[in-house]
Amino acid sequence: MSEKSGNTTSLQKSVLSAVQLAADYAHHAMKPDGHWLTELRATVGFTAGYICLRNMLGPPLSEQEAGKMLQWIQSQQNASDGSWGLLPDRPGDVSTTTEGYFALKLLGVPVESKSMRRARSFILSQGGLGKVGVFTQLELALMGIIDWNEMAQVPAELILLPASAPISIYAFSYWSRVTAVPIMILRHHRPVYRIVPVDFLDELYIDPNDKHLHFTPPLSTLWRDGEKGRFCGSLADKALGILEPMLRRVPVARPYALSCCVRYILDHLDAGGYGAFWNSNFAAVMALHVEGFSTQHPAIQHLLTAINTCLWEDDYGIRMQVTIGPVWDTALMALGLLETGLADSRMDLTTQWFKSRQILETQGDYRVRNHKLVPGGWPFQYCNSHYPDTDDTLVALLTIIMHNPSDVTSQSCIRAIDWLLGMQCYDGGWACFDLNNDHRYLNLFPFGQGNQFYDPSVPDITGRILEGILFLESAQEPVAGIWGSRWHINYLNGTSSVLCGLMSVRSIFEGDLEIKEAINRMFTRPLSWLKSTQNADGGWGEDVGSYSDAQKAGRGVSTPTQTAWGVMGLLAHLPPTDSAVVRAVEYLVRTQTGSPVSEAVGVGIGAGPGATWTQKEYDGGYMR
Repeated sequence: MSEKSGNTTSLQKSVLSAVQLAADYAHHAMKPDGHWLTELRATVGFTAGYICLRNMLGPPLSEQEAGKMLQWIQSQQNASDGSWGLLPDRPGDVSTTTEGYFALKLLGVPVESKSMRRARSFILSQGGLGKVGVFTQLELALMGIIDWNEMAQVPAELILLPASAPISIYAFSYWSRVTAVPIMILRHHRPVYRIVPVDFLDELYIDPNDKHLHFTPPLSTLWRDGEKGRFCGSLADKALGILEPMLRRVPVARPYALSCCVRYILDHLDAGGYGAFWNSNFAAVMALHVEGFSTQHPAIQHLLTAINTCLWEDDYGIRMQVTIGPVWDTALMALGLLETGLADSRMDLTTQWFKSRQILETQGDYRVRNHKLVPGGWPFQYCNSHYPDTDDTLVALLTIIMHNPSDVTSQSCIRAIDWLLGMQCYDGGWACFDLNNDHRYLNLFPFGQGNQFYDPSVPDITGRILEGILFLESAQEPVAGIWGSRWHINYLNGTSSVLCGLMSVRSIFEGDLEIKEAINRMFTRPLSWLKSTQNADGGWGEDVGSYSDAQKAGRGVSTPTQTAWGVMGLLAHLPPTDSAVVRAVEYLVRTQTGSPVSEAVGVGIGAGPGATWTQKEYDGGYMR
């Protein structure tokens, strides 16, 4: 036997062993009803917001709760400069750091302690409290720290505009829409929960005598810098500010608009609360409360229960997740077991769990753009019945069909396929929650700064669904021919998703010369790019910085997840003996842990059989 043949045989044995250990771990982590749930890691801002909520509406945090939240927040502080980032281990963000500082101060941490002094120094170096973003402004306005008049205008009458109007609530992405509606109510009432004195955070201002927000540059600066779109957006905001006192006095319109906002919230309640993520649930609680709902009202109690469901507790402390994603977690685990041939009879439970979670009755907001579309999708969460998404629907559907191919003709699968087809956008691609929602101009308004107010077609989702071949070709980055991803970081995920999708449909279009040539054009450069960005250790890595700087695409510390994406993309078009594939597989075998307890906070599930991979670096999308 040659040395090369011996090495290959040894690697094959190691791979089979690693796969079996991972399968043992996955089965150990499975819930009794066949699904999986892992922590959705997020910024400390959500935990800080929860502390604010408990301070405003109660019940007060117990000593144990406060201690565990304090432990968590302090553990996430960046050692280099005392800041907190938008994502774990990312450079500091002034809004998140202000939220972390505020939370620690509410929890009784002395302002002259080392952690507070360092955080304060970072905030001041970034322009102070006046630079914080929209949602941080909301929390601080509710506590009386900043003046409501400083915030961007979101008039309640917006809810009265028809979906066909250039600006309406349906022009917003789902996550922006469900947050904007309760903010309209809060913006009208401008409540202040005087829990702390008005000067509670004065030390975070560059000049405590100047408490104006400077989040958006002055009009003169925008004009001088040629940012005509943002100039017009800011000008419109100032015009609305002048009109706001008059709108408030209109005897019928404003009260009716507020009642429509309340009705929208109540009509969109389900087991996940309202929108099923932190920002919308928090804003809805505060909006209903200021509209006269007591904290004991069933609607508010329902929302608080949904919020508390997202708390995550382990030895590292208590923190608030932005949402929870059992459908996504379950699909990825199940597909891994199915693709390796290591799924067993327990997969019957998983597919039954999926079918029980499919949305078949509730008609979601997507019907505004496609009036005839019949429900049939899945959400990311246990329940988010008005907002299923194409990505989770696709992976749930794949799981069901891969486990039992005859299910493709079942009512469940037919409904899911019909729903996915009905969600295709006019450009041939797929977005996540909406269709034909690409109103980028909304981000030009002050309330849109730092957020994504639209939900356009994206390559990562289209790659997983893959009918929009021509859309994918148009979405390629011009130099390297790669694709970005909105929901996972970033070019590694997008490129891998598209390469896998192209492989899946390549044979279908053998007789279509145009599409066949388009596919052949698309995959050559991305394969070269994947090889060129592979790290010396055989892995791949990329962080969130690539969203703002394309030069960072595919560059970063190797992680197991991103290495798996990279090798999947290569294997879609290259043999397993390719040297880049072999090096990547060697990395994955080498980095598998001998214990299922993760070194990364909150990722492990405790002691048990099998083995997994540890990963401190963050590779998922985030919502702000």
